[in-house]
Amino acid sequence: MSELVSIVLLIVIGILAGITSAAAGLASLVSYPSLLAMGLSPVMANVTSCFSTVASGYSSVVASARELRNNRKQMWIMIPVVLTGAIIGALLLFALPGKWFQDLVPVCIGLAGIILMMPHKPCQAHPELIQNSRASGRSRLHRFMAWVGIFIVGIYSGYFNAGAGVMMLTLLTVVNRGQTFAVNNALKNVAMTATNTMAAIIFAIEATIRWHYVLPLFIGNIIGGILGPIIVRHLPGRLMQIIVGAGALILAVSLVIKNMI
Repeated sequence: MSELVSIVLLIVIGILAGITSAAAGLASLVSYPSLLAMGLSPVMANVTSCFSTVASGYSSVVASARELRNNRKQMWIMIPVVLTGAIIGALLLFALPGKWFQDLVPVCIGLAGIILMMPHKPCQAHPELIQNSRASGRSRLHRFMAWVGIFIVGIYSGYFNAGAGVMMLTLLTVVNRGQTFAVNNALKNVAMTATNTMAAIIFAIEATIRWHYVLPLFIGNIIGGILGPIIVRHLPGRLMQIIVGAGALILAVSLVIKNMI
């Protein structure tokens, strides 16, 4: 493969990864297997994918401004939580055996895909239940467990970028049942942009970056990151959940097969 063909191919991969990242949180369905096929090791493919998806993250956040306008409070609470988790996860990547995340990733992505494909009906609390102390206690416990889950996904995102977006999207879909898919997807874009940025900073210190792979992917991801939220606005939310869930299962199975070979 000539250098020019390789660059064009990486840009196309970046565009597709950027779209799937911004629209579904599943950039790894495109970028991670592609980088493995091009000869990169699992850890280096993960690091390269993380660097390139930072671009789609910022462009998708800008493109998602409409959905974020009325959800800034949750967004600003979520950012420090996922950033703390990402720092821990990125440091663990270089402290633990590489085989660990190879075995862990397919399981996590597969579970996220199954959960996302399950129906989540919006539920409204009745006024009389809001006054009930037991209901209030359950609500506080629910919110606490949700933030614990977001923190854990932050750790996972810093540890291994593949599949983190769909996990965050799944969690937000369950937590914010009254919100549209587009709003939860926009919040996911913010969370993943924060974690990817922090992880990229740590990776730059700890690892050797393959810039000839990163830069073309970076360009493609910017384009894809702009297109992703636009696509989400024009497709039914339930359809997007099914598409993303099915994509997550496909990725999980492909990674299992890859690990067995």
